[in-house]
Amino acid sequence: MNFFVIDSPVMRFLGRVGDILLLNIVFVVTSIPVITIGTALSALYTVAMKLVRGEDPAIIKEYLKAYKRNFKPATICWLIMAVIGVLLFVDFRLVAVFSGTAYTVMRLLLAMILGIWLLTFLYLFPYIARFDNTIFNSMKNALFLSVAHIPSTLMMLGVAIGLLIITLFTSKTFVIGTILWTFFGFAILSYVQSFLLCRIFTKYE
Repeated sequence: MNFFVIDSPVMRFLGRVGDILLLNIVFVVTSIPVITIGTALSALYTVAMKLVRGEDPAIIKEYLKAYKRNFKPATICWLIMAVIGVLLFVDFRLVAVFSGTAYTVMRLLLAMILGIWLLTFLYLFPYIARFDNTIFNSMKNALFLSVAHIPSTLMMLGVAIGLLIITLFTSKTFVIGTILWTFFGFAILSYVQSFLLCRIFTKYE
C-alpha cells in the first residue's frame, strides 16, 4: 500500500507528469492566437522554473498570473523577434541571386545574424519570466547571458534542436512528434532547460 501513499516517489512522479501535461496544454491553447506566443513562453518558463525550485505551484493560477504580468513586454519582444526571423528567412532566399565571393560573404553575414537571433531567443522569454526590465535591456541581457554561459547555452540549444530534428526526421516521426509536442513536448523542454536557467539566474538575482 505504500505504493499509493501521496508522498511516495511514484505518486510524486505521477503528480509531476500531471503538472507537465496541464502546463503544456494551457501553453498550447494560449499560443493559438500566434501573437501571444511570446507571452505564453514567458508564462511557461515562469511555472517551469517554479517546479524546478520545488515551489509546487498551482499550475493554471500561476500560469495565468505570469501571463497577465508579462503580456506587454513579452508580446513586444515576440513581435520584434518574429519580424527579424521573417526578414532573415527572406534574406536567405534572396541571397541566391548573388554569386562567387559576394554570395559567400552574404551567407556568412546572415548566418552570424541568425546565430545572434537564436542565442537571444533562447534566453529572452525565460529572462522576462524571471526579471523586470525594459525591452532593450531584456534583449541585451538575454544575449549577454547566452554568451556568458556558453556550456549551458549549447546544452539547451542542443536539446531543442535535437528534438526538432527528431520530429522532422520522417513523416512518421512528424506525426508522433506533433502529438507529443501537443501534450508534453513544450513543457518538458522548458522544464529540462529550467534546471540550467535557475542555476544561471540565481547568480544575478
